Amino acid sequence: MSDGEAETHSGPVEVPDIDKYVAGSTGSGDLPTGTQQVVAKLLVSNSIAGSVIGKAGANIEQLQRSSGARVQLSRAGEFYPGTSDRVLLLSGSLHAVLTAIFLILEKISRDINASVAANGAKRILKKSEEPGQAQVKLALSRRLCGLLIGHKGQTVRDFIVDSGSTIRVQSLSELTPSDPERTITVSGARDQVLRAVALILNTLSMHEGYASYMETTLQLATNQGVVLPPRAASSKNVLAAVRTQLTLYLTDDDVGAILGKKGQNLVEVQQSSRVTIKISDRSKMDPTTNEREVSISGMYSNVKLAEAMIAEKLSVARSQARNREDRGSEEA
Repeated sequence: MSDGEAETHSGPVEVPDIDKYVAGSTGSGDLPTGTQQVVAKLLVSNSIAGSVIGKAGANIEQLQRSSGARVQLSRAGEFYPGTSDRVLLLSGSLHAVLTAIFLILEKISRDINASVAANGAKRILKKSEEPGQAQVKLALSRRLCGLLIGHKGQTVRDFIVDSGSTIRVQSLSELTPSDPERTITVSGARDQVLRAVALILNTLSMHEGYASYMETTLQLATNQGVVLPPRAASSKNVLAAVRTQLTLYLTDDDVGAILGKKGQNLVEVQQSSRVTIKISDRSKMDPTTNEREVSISGMYSNVKLAEAMIAEKLSVARSQARNREDRGSEEA
């Protein structure tokens, strides 16, 4: 096998110069080497997951050898919350992770071509399945996602112009306060998608909080699996005596509703549910979303009670705000 080629289950694949996707992505004029350590959490369909694994895991082993990245896939039946997608976790140097993504996209393309050849006109292709097109969906913590969006969306707009790809960041309206992550969907020609992913991962790797995020993500994947198994209803009695922590991401206005006048609401929730609630300072508020972190700690059953009480107070506060707006409109 010659330099620049990688072996896959379906034969050798010509791997392009991955450095071209990384070059100039620091924005400082210094060309990164691609050796910085990164982690990419990809969401993939069950069929793509099967293609990545291969018979008896042959493809996933070959993918790791050819790219140099570590590849971890959620088990069959374990899906990313709220979706039917499995989680594919890639870690290693930026160069290795981008190589792995290229090889995965190439394998997907080959499988689609084989399916089209077998089914002819019966096979209806999505936009991302057309020749030369690709799509990558990433999951990322809400705080780091804000970093990618940038002030008034400037950073993500720069990435779109630079790469030529389409980048869609999941709207906050699609999330619940307890969702810790947002999804980023990158679509376009394969080279455009790889460039956009390189920009995203490189930007994240330079953030001071990224090393901690990466360490936590990989540690959880090793100890508890890429996706935490869903909790069965029958396990609630067992969980009731387990200490846990829940983090909610709420706007500054919502935090005000939780605090109440002179902090009375907060005291009531803590005393009634017997939990500890910590709210991040305004100075640490995410500037792109105006969200603050509300951490609830205690026994599992108590934390769930506190969460329900907070949801009720937010519902009342939002209803009162809407009523005030309606009255203001009528008076105007």
